[in-house]
Amino acid sequence: MLSQARRLGSESGKGRHSLNGVQTASFALALAVLLVLALLPVFPRQLETREGDTASRTWQAPRDFSFESQVLTEKQREQAAAAVPDVLVFSGDVQNEQMGKLERLITDVESVRSSSNLTRSQKLSALRGTENLFAPDYEPFILDMPSDQWQRVSEGAKSVLDKVLAAAVARGQENSMADQVPQLIDPSLSVEEATLVSSLVKPLIVPNLEVDHTKTAEAREAARAAIAPVRVSYTKSQVIVRSGDVIDSTAMEAMREAGLLSRRLEWRSVAAVVVLSVISAGMLGFYIYAFRTESAADFRRLVLLLALTAVAVLAAKLYVPLVLPDHERHFLAYALPLAAVPMLLAALVEGQLAVAVAAVLAALVTFVVVYLPDVSASMTSSPLDALRALGVYGFGGVAGALSVHKAERLNRYVLGGLLVAAVSMAVLCAVWFLDADRKAWDIPWMALASGMNGLLSAILSVGAFVMLGFMFGITTRVQLMELAQLNQPLLRRLQDEAPGTFHHSIIVGNLAERAADLIGADALLVRVGCYYHDVGKLRRPGYFIENQMAGSNPHDKIDAQKSARIVSRHVGDGMDLAREHRLPGQVRDFIAQHHGTGQAAYFYRKALEQDGDVNPSLFSYPGPKPQSRETAIVMLADSAEAAVRGSSERSPAEIDARVDEVIAERLAEGQLDESDLTLREMNVISESFKATLRGVYHPRLEYPADPAAAEPKPGASKKRARRRSPLSALASFSVGEDDAQLEDEEATSPENAT
Repeated sequence: MLSQARRLGSESGKGRHSLNGVQTASFALALAVLLVLALLPVFPRQLETREGDTASRTWQAPRDFSFESQVLTEKQREQAAAAVPDVLVFSGDVQNEQMGKLERLITDVESVRSSSNLTRSQKLSALRGTENLFAPDYEPFILDMPSDQWQRVSEGAKSVLDKVLAAAVARGQENSMADQVPQLIDPSLSVEEATLVSSLVKPLIVPNLEVDHTKTAEAREAARAAIAPVRVSYTKSQVIVRSGDVIDSTAMEAMREAGLLSRRLEWRSVAAVVVLSVISAGMLGFYIYAFRTESAADFRRLVLLLALTAVAVLAAKLYVPLVLPDHERHFLAYALPLAAVPMLLAALVEGQLAVAVAAVLAALVTFVVVYLPDVSASMTSSPLDALRALGVYGFGGVAGALSVHKAERLNRYVLGGLLVAAVSMAVLCAVWFLDADRKAWDIPWMALASGMNGLLSAILSVGAFVMLGFMFGITTRVQLMELAQLNQPLLRRLQDEAPGTFHHSIIVGNLAERAADLIGADALLVRVGCYYHDVGKLRRPGYFIENQMAGSNPHDKIDAQKSARIVSRHVGDGMDLAREHRLPGQVRDFIAQHHGTGQAAYFYRKALEQDGDVNPSLFSYPGPKPQSRETAIVMLADSAEAAVRGSSERSPAEIDARVDEVIAERLAEGQLDESDLTLREMNVISESFKATLRGVYHPRLEYPADPAAAEPKPGASKKRARRRSPLSALASFSVGEDDAQLEDEEATSPENAT
């Protein structure tokens, strides 16, 4: 029978849940796009490095390069142009204008002198009102002098001013020309007259040379053109600007020419990023497709994988420029807690996939360290930097993923952080021995960087996996451990209101957990699923035989179709209770799938006895069929335990036959077609069930009668009748005797039939 069932179930392996080709390509494409965006060599370097800033690090030339320095060339040309004096030309208009001013002044004075309408004091005030050109106290002298004397002064002033302005007077030479005025005055004039002439002439001496802007510009342009372009050369690792120095325009130009501050997207850089992103995304996609990664087939987990991978690469791209090149040898480039990503993926998705992601991240971070010109603060990263990055983030990520794979307690994350720190330190020490510049003082810094890496990885993974699990609806191991506690409200209700169902769930849990562990399935999830798979029976516990302690069966009073509806309803009731108590989706799957789309066979056969024309769909469970190895194991364990419990004979051979029969029936019904179980795994499950059930339903010895009890002492018979020995009391609650008591009822029970 089992061999026939195996043939029927040989197609079940084809239903393994994994990404198909189109889904894999879509995932790889989305990841490639995110990686390109994360790695794109665009970094707003100007925001942190501007002219006049103090350099926060020493900038060195990434390679040998030479360029014509526009800054230095312009400086020399400006100096040459500034050395060219202004081209001046004589302006006759200045002489005419100043002579006109002198004529008007003389006319005004003569008008005041000859006025008959003004008193002397008014005339003095009027002279003071002229342009205040006269020496102090000369107003009375001007009013009192004869007309011929004033005429000599006027003519003398005109003659002197004309001589002065006939010569070239440059700007700034006014005072020197004014000093020459006394030498130009007619010697025949008196001292008072000569002083008055000087007073009239000196204020009117102004420059009469004007700048010819056109000729000046031409002369300066010629001087600029005579300066050849200044060429600047740098050798690889030559210092451009040292840490703590002010970044001037010359240093800014050199850094820009070296490509350290450029925001341009060079096609070669973009091409390198695209190719590497496509390779990385393609490898991860092919890994998921080739190894049939079940956990990654879930859309939410795929989104989480995409987000964590892209964010990790972006974080590396933003962080690495801040700490490399490491001239001070602080090794802070290796303190970035990238191991948190593989640790999170191991906890929320799958451990094997987390290892693959750790390898991809290590390669991408190494690419950032070695090549990206817009990201690495200086292209002086040595090959040892690349080796360190590859080792620290590769081996460290793998160590973190392995340490928290299927972790059920938070202390495993602490252990994971310590392991990441230890592996990172070991890698740094290994490369340190190869470093020609190694120093003893490097070891404390390496220990600090490794410790920060491990500590931050542990903190981030612990803090993020709870939040991300909630955001993406992923059930964590910690949640499962909490749900496995028998004092959970729903399990407490099951113990109080449906103790038989609770007892059955515990036995099925033990049965299924061991089988799951043997085939590499999630044993913790299986155990929790078993605990909750029958919680729907809380709505009508008395309709299920394991809870009918009084021996009355309500199904005897209703027809088979209604009984089947009540029994199958416990699946829907269980889903309602699960949602009410907010059980995770993975646990709810066990409630919905533990009967699949099978029939309530007992009531269906009973209905056939009453009416040969019965619709089988009225006796079917709502399903769906088991969609994973874990739910399929619980279906088989539930059915196998019920079949053995309901059997009147429980010899090892009978138990084996019952288990084989149950598995063969489920295969023949196609209930396992959509699960991930293989024939090899089903053989392992079958053997595990048989071994466990043999242990549960082992033969028991009959205790011999107590001789003392056969001959009771006088007066003690009534007391013994009221008191049972502790041993007999314990024996009455043993599994074997409990089964013997319910043996006849369970042979025909509706629950056994389902």
